[in-house]
Amino acid sequence: MAPHSSAPLPRRRVLTGATLAAAGLATGDLLRSPAVAGAGTPALTPTVKWVALTGVDPDAARRLSAGDLDDVAILFPVVPSTGYATVGVTWAPGSSVAGREFFVRSQSGRDWSRWQPMPTGEGHGPTPGSAEAHQAIPGTDPVAVGDVDAVQVKVTAAAGRRLPADLTLSVIDPGRPSAAQRAAERRSPSYRPTNGSDTVTSRPGIYSRAQWGADERMRNGFAGYGKIRVAFAHHTVNANAYTRAEVPSIMRGIYAYHTQSLGWSDVGYNFLVDRFGRVWEGRWGGIGQPIIGAHTYGYNEDSFAMSAIGNFELVRPARPMLRAYGRLFAWKLSREGIDASSRVTVDGLALHAINGHRDAGSTACPGRYLYEKLPRIRRRATRLQDALSGS
Repeated sequence: MAPHSSAPLPRRRVLTGATLAAAGLATGDLLRSPAVAGAGTPALTPTVKWVALTGVDPDAARRLSAGDLDDVAILFPVVPSTGYATVGVTWAPGSSVAGREFFVRSQSGRDWSRWQPMPTGEGHGPTPGSAEAHQAIPGTDPVAVGDVDAVQVKVTAAAGRRLPADLTLSVIDPGRPSAAQRAAERRSPSYRPTNGSDTVTSRPGIYSRAQWGADERMRNGFAGYGKIRVAFAHHTVNANAYTRAEVPSIMRGIYAYHTQSLGWSDVGYNFLVDRFGRVWEGRWGGIGQPIIGAHTYGYNEDSFAMSAIGNFELVRPARPMLRAYGRLFAWKLSREGIDASSRVTVDGLALHAINGHRDAGSTACPGRYLYEKLPRIRRRATRLQDALSGS
């Protein structure tokens, strides 16, 4: 695969109250990502709104009950949203968010949802010391809230705790697909299933980046190739009741947040899988290659990861998703000559060949209900590998 050579999209910078004032804008004004001009511009370039804030927005506070304002240190204004919206919050490198919690709610018509926790992204990110890590900005995980009219975020903190600097809310519209893009999404996977060989198990069908509408100009750099020793299961922590047609929008929202808000070179995961069992290509570089991702902090060079689209702290993963995990992990590990039932020690940590993110870090990912299914995924992947005539 030839390197991508087009110029990347303009990047955001973290905006403070001082920089906003210098530009003649008040803190809390919406800052929209620059439009991309030029012939051949893809129709699915996500739009990002950024809102920088240092305290409680007074207009927003007047509309909330006292209970909703308990321990609130930051309350963002109500931000209109379009498309299948994704939201996240970033802060200045070096700032601590210890003792703070982030929550988001969404509005559809006149009704507001309950406040939903936003994971703070601990354990996700580029490899420390890498070029990708050098340009990265810390933040929450992206949360896909759906096709709603508006969103609002609040941050709680114990009294006396210092707030992180440069708190900035991202609200992402992933773009409305054209009829041609819808048709591409509905087609069979671009990477066709294979029958396998004497040493490599059969590959499941995999939907390409083009099929979910990735604008390749949003990539900035390439982390390179590592050496796969283990696999990790993750989850994306968004609503679980999405439709088949909404999956590409969720992926474009995650991609835009990872690249335009967190400053990563690309989407962090190597693969993603939806609740219907469809596997999607994540990070660019070749589905058969050991691409270094930004998914399991400290282990990116030694692993690959597939993230389940949904919140599996709340619901149990569907059987098609579990079957897809078994097939994808069996195929990818067999390419590296790794037994799916084996164990290995990586940098002093004893791991299975197939792990949950929490096995390598202090995180709830991939959610308790997906994590408890890992033995089943290992057994399925092992059975598929055992079927090889020459293994």
